[in-house]
Amino acid sequence: MSLLKKRPACPIHGTQLTLSHHGSKSNIGSPHIDVRGAPILYCRDCFEQGQDTSVEIEAAASNAFLRKLERLLETSAFPGQLQRPRVSIDFNPSKARPEGVDAPAGAIYDLQRVPQTDRPEPEPDTALNTLRPRKPRHSLEQLVLDADTLARIHEAVNVLVSQELLFDTWNLAAVARTGRRVALNFYGPPGTGKTLAADAIADLLGREILVISYAELESKYVGETPKNIKAAFARAAEHGALLFFDEADSILGKRLTSINQSADNSVNVARSTTLIELDNFDGVVIFASNLVKNYDTAFLRRMLAHVAFRLPAAEQRKSIWQCHLPPQLPHAADVDLNELARFSEGAAGGDIQNAVLLAASYASMRAGEQRLVALRDLERAISFILDGKRRILESDD
Repeated sequence: MSLLKKRPACPIHGTQLTLSHHGSKSNIGSPHIDVRGAPILYCRDCFEQGQDTSVEIEAAASNAFLRKLERLLETSAFPGQLQRPRVSIDFNPSKARPEGVDAPAGAIYDLQRVPQTDRPEPEPDTALNTLRPRKPRHSLEQLVLDADTLARIHEAVNVLVSQELLFDTWNLAAVARTGRRVALNFYGPPGTGKTLAADAIADLLGREILVISYAELESKYVGETPKNIKAAFARAAEHGALLFFDEADSILGKRLTSINQSADNSVNVARSTTLIELDNFDGVVIFASNLVKNYDTAFLRRMLAHVAFRLPAAEQRKSIWQCHLPPQLPHAADVDLNELARFSEGAAGGDIQNAVLLAASYASMRAGEQRLVALRDLERAISFILDGKRRILESDD
């Protein structure tokens, strides 16, 4: 327990956690390795209520060992009809007893009535049953961002592309508490390119991307949302995909201290589950939010980098307009990119994309030679979009 200087308390009940050796790993990324007997700290009250707020001890050390074992399996030859074996790892070979509990050695938690072999794996909610990673659709060269944001992205991405040098050659794996897991936080106004940037990073790494929104995680059934969170991390690990959480403030927000109903309790369990899964994840995860101030500090400490996405300046707006005006779109001679950049101050990239679509719709309602996108169409469309956003923001005040 060298990395846990102070025994953590349950975020829901406030009680000190108990040590046991029943933990298993479902997201190690290898179908050939089963893990059980990992030491964990758990809350007895949560367990009695059927909830899981456990925290694995020394996860980075066990993950490092499992990675070496996985590499050994991958590089070993199995000739003839000899198949690749399935390996079971028990991190509790001496069957240590749960701390402070009069129970048989190797018992699950402190309840003899729950045999480990009979404990079912959590089934993901139907919202995630068909969820699959996809190939990235953008590259870093396609991003139109300010210089500071681009520099921060390149610095963070370099940690990913240089992992062999950093962790193996320079042996930073020996001191990295989080293993090789890299977590990034993208924050800023809607439509400023956070999702596109995550897509581009996946492209650079040669990985697929698994995009998760809070609507896909949230379940109408109490207790199902944490299962969906576990399923999302497991799915990303299974495919080696970059995991991208949109609307991340919904799951990374501050944990509630005043629990008045079961829904409040479920929110805390979901956030604690996210912390646990993040600590055990060995891949790349990116969180994106428009409301980063709502993040719990426990999550902020786990981020390698926080990258701010700002509204584009005039020169960037000009480039974004140009990107969204395809050669096939008929437009009038008066369409001037400099004028559009000046006129669209305060617009995000997503606003400009919507404005082009709306302006093209205006032009499609005309006939003959008038069926061209004119400067007035684009200015009218962007004004319509920005005025609508402005009215909504003012009504919130």
